[in-house]
This record gives sequence, structure tokens and C-alpha cells, in this order.
Amino acid sequence: MVARRCTADDPAREAYWRHTFSELHAQPHDYLDYATADEQTFTFGACLLAAGSVAGLTCLDAGCGKGGFARMLRAGGARQVVGLDYIDATIQALRDSDPAIRWESGSVCDVAAIGRLGVVDLVFAIEILQCVPPGAMFQNLWGAVAPAGRLIGVTPNADNPFVRRRADERPGLYAPLGTAAIIEHMKGLPGVTELGVMGFAWREDRRSVLYDLLPLTSTPHWDLPPKRILFMARKS
Repeated sequence: MVARRCTADDPAREAYWRHTFSELHAQPHDYLDYATADEQTFTFGACLLAAGSVAGLTCLDAGCGKGGFARMLRAGGARQVVGLDYIDATIQALRDSDPAIRWESGSVCDVAAIGRLGVVDLVFAIEILQCVPPGAMFQNLWGAVAPAGRLIGVTPNADNPFVRRRADERPGLYAPLGTAAIIEHMKGLPGVTELGVMGFAWREDRRSVLYDLLPLTSTPHWDLPPKRILFMARKS
């Protein structure tokens, strides 16, 4: 594994996201990366679907935000849950409020910080790929996946016109990947035995369900690029 830090790649980008998430964490609501709580809940549910039962497993929620998904993992019977985020004030508050979960401060691109966490059965990277250098994120988090474990993440899809417009508004800062690039990063991980992506496609009628969840595949051929991508890789 190559030791890399986000700050070494682009200090301006690192500073931008630290400032952005510090402000978001100060807000009273918990759905930091989404327009609504419903959208966050759908994403969390899709990640649990990709993971299967977490009972008795060890899990890392990398970029845990205010800890909602980590608490879901704990409630689902995970034997040990680690939540990692680089907003120190949030991590300290979570240590006080939810001591049954191990909360650690650090960046997903800091190989030393990830290495101190050990290896776990399931690593989740929900809504962080668009904020960090992808090579560092994939390499470092893959190193935390135990044999036969999985890396599961969700990110906006740069192939989608809406997401692409958002990226054009913040060039070099908000930088989601397209589906092909995500798959190529996963193919390059050592010891990967299975990989795939699921698309989150906006429904015309979103009053009850926000998205259609497209089937997991390693060779997607979608008529319309979905708004978000769930990616999953399993280690040998």
C-alpha cells in the first residue's frame, strides 16, 4: 500500500472540504450530504442491502459524519463498529453520546490513520469519493478490508447530467467519478474477487420512493445514467 494523504495531493481541496463539513456538522440535522433525510435513509438502506447481515461482523464507517449509519450497523448486531471522520468536534461528541461505538478522528486518505484501525469485515465509504483523491481512498480503505470482506460505497455519478453540472460549478473541488472509472479503480485492487455497481435512478413519481435501485452488475449498460452509484468489491 502506498502512503498518501489528501493534503499532499491538493491542500486547497482539503481545506475546502474541511471547512464545508465543519459548517455542515454544526447544523442541527444529520443528513449532511443530502437534500433530505429521506434521501440519506434510502442510501443507508441500499448499503445494508449490499452488505447483507452484519450480525457478528466488524465494520468501519469511513467518513461517518454524525454517526447515523454507524449506529445502524451497531443496531443490526455488528460485533464492533468503528466510525472515522476528520471533524474532531463531532468525533468527541460521538464518543460522549455513543460509547459502544469506537469513534476515531482521521482522514480516509491518511494511510497511517487507517492502518491504526486494523482490518474489518465490512468497510463503508458513503459519500466521500467525490471529495478525495480516488486512488488514495481506494488503496487505503481496501487495506482495511479483511480476507473475504467487502468495500461498499456510494457516490454521485459523474455520467449523470445533473451531477456533471454540479461538478462544473466547483471545478477541482467537487470531483465525482463516472461509472467506468469507478469500476477500473476496483479492478486494480489486489485480491479483488467480485465487484459491481448499482445505480440509483430518479423515479418520475418520488412521493413514496425516491429511486429505482438498478441491479448489481460489473458491466452496466444503462439507458440513462443514474444519479448515484453504489459500488462494491469483495476481497479474496
